Amino acid sequence: MTMQTFTPEQYLMIDVANNFGLDKELWEDRISWFQDNEYNLAELIPQADSPALFVAGIKAYSDHIQGMPISYPISLDATASGAQLLAVMMGCEVSASQCNVVDTGRREDLYTNVYSKMQDLEDIADAQIEAAGMELQGAKLERDEVKEAVMTSLYGSKAVPKKYFGEGEQLMRFYESVTTMLPGAWWLNEKLLSLWNPEALEHSWILPDNFHVIVKNMVLVTESVMFLDKPYEVTTQENQASDTGLSIAANATHSVDGLVVREMGRRCDYNSATVAMLMEQCLTAPKHIDVEFKPILEDDIQLDNLLGHYRISGFLSARVMEFTNPRNFYIFSMEEREALWNLLESLPKKPFSILTTHDCFRAHPNYGNDLRRQYNRILSEIADSDLISDIASQITGRDVVIPKLGNIGAKILESNYALS
Repeated sequence: MTMQTFTPEQYLMIDVANNFGLDKELWEDRISWFQDNEYNLAELIPQADSPALFVAGIKAYSDHIQGMPISYPISLDATASGAQLLAVMMGCEVSASQCNVVDTGRREDLYTNVYSKMQDLEDIADAQIEAAGMELQGAKLERDEVKEAVMTSLYGSKAVPKKYFGEGEQLMRFYESVTTMLPGAWWLNEKLLSLWNPEALEHSWILPDNFHVIVKNMVLVTESVMFLDKPYEVTTQENQASDTGLSIAANATHSVDGLVVREMGRRCDYNSATVAMLMEQCLTAPKHIDVEFKPILEDDIQLDNLLGHYRISGFLSARVMEFTNPRNFYIFSMEEREALWNLLESLPKKPFSILTTHDCFRAHPNYGNDLRRQYNRILSEIADSDLISDIASQITGRDVVIPKLGNIGAKILESNYALS
């Protein structure tokens, strides 16, 4: 299945449907819903999930129909971005299919799927209890509770699942459901948690765009102080080592999430003159000169750093476009030149501005197809890279190889609902 594409007018329809609350439906169903309700949308405003955006989208569509230029940006959200990134970095097709990174022919809802799986397991358990003549006990499952438990557990939380499911059979059914539906993503989550260094004051790593992540280990320290002859407890945070910690999984995943957002901005809103110059250099510059490179100028230092990260991680950041020029182009090896060419060729035909809020991306409806292609492309490149092994190696200070479960990069390029 190839990625479906739509006209700007259809993206406006999809945006209105999304803001009404239909973002989990198939693209064609959202468009059909809009067409069926086009002339009574104003009556539906009180029922919309996001009334203000719903009204703004209707206004933009109306202006478009009347032939007026619009500047309204549609919104497309990543579906369970944390799970997406864990699945992609592990190359786990089963996990990726649950969060729309690998197409299934449907618009998957990870949280509802886990909820349904838990419900099935609970129905089986209830039937066994009734057959034994025993009374049913336990609270009814709620989807919102399952959603929060899945989200937080993928960032290392043990407390939130216990909060909702206790410490008995329901909690066991939760973990059975998550590990069955997200096997690779869950394994990687657990692996990242195991990287904790009990002697470290901080954990740090550098991403392929040379973004430095430094996470200090802050511990709550409580001491008693006297004020007006009365003792009071004062709690502060201090940078100390601790035997255990759950933050690495969340911070590593969030840092890659940030990388994706920055790459989206660079690749969508690129400098056309720079891209034209670089493509010409790829075609005409002399082959790589095998001489010692001594970076002196700031551009040279930055480019050398970025290429160094690429050699280790296998992910070439679009930030190289900022620092490459005809004078220093010779430092690209032929393999690196090919990677640069592939990056340049994958860019949209025309640059366009985007707005981002975490994993929500907004752009003019003219560029809806390009926005989705770029998101798929970045996830595909991460899947083909050794990014997670690089991060784990930096955190631990030793070589760590995290084996992939499969090669899913090509399938990610055709995803329909990674952004939805």
